[in-house]
Amino acid sequence: MTAARLRLAPAERRQQIIEAAQDLYATRPYDEVSTVELAAAAGVARGLINHYFGDKRELFLAAMRESVLMPEQPLQGLEGKSLEERARLTMSWILDAATTYGEAWVNASGAANLHGSSDIQAVIDEADDRAARLVLDALGLPDDAQLRARLRPVATLTKAVCREWLQRGTFTRDEALDLLTTTVLLFVQKENA
Repeated sequence: MTAARLRLAPAERRQQIIEAAQDLYATRPYDEVSTVELAAAAGVARGLINHYFGDKRELFLAAMRESVLMPEQPLQGLEGKSLEERARLTMSWILDAATTYGEAWVNASGAANLHGSSDIQAVIDEADDRAARLVLDALGLPDDAQLRARLRPVATLTKAVCREWLQRGTFTRDEALDLLTTTVLLFVQKENA
């Protein structure tokens, strides 16, 4: 006897499938996860994967997008702080987010290098641009195309530092925070000098 499936609104069902995919991709690479496993983990028929996402690749991209995009809400408690203090608090917030998302965030954020696909790179580029805008906002700097261009490479460094800290243990959190804060300040202060 099979359990009755819970009827969900389409947006809720789609989110349920994405969350199941995130759980699977957090510990296993794309190529090792089958559509049958994805459907089973989400508690849906395999056809719903195709209905909501078209194919396994599109589901992977949706799951990855949610794993690597930083939230859009502004950081609180930065008013009246110096640029250096704001940079340190901002990078600490990003490290906290990396801790919260853990392996899933680190694995997904490095996926572009592993798969080299333009659609995956587009997701990473979108995430890096959003992160640059959030950092500029937190630092109290204008959302300027040149400043965003200067900060996008810091996103790549941030992911690499988080891998060293969270996966390899070669950095402590404080060492990661010092390195990233110094780098952000170097990139934005040179522009403002």
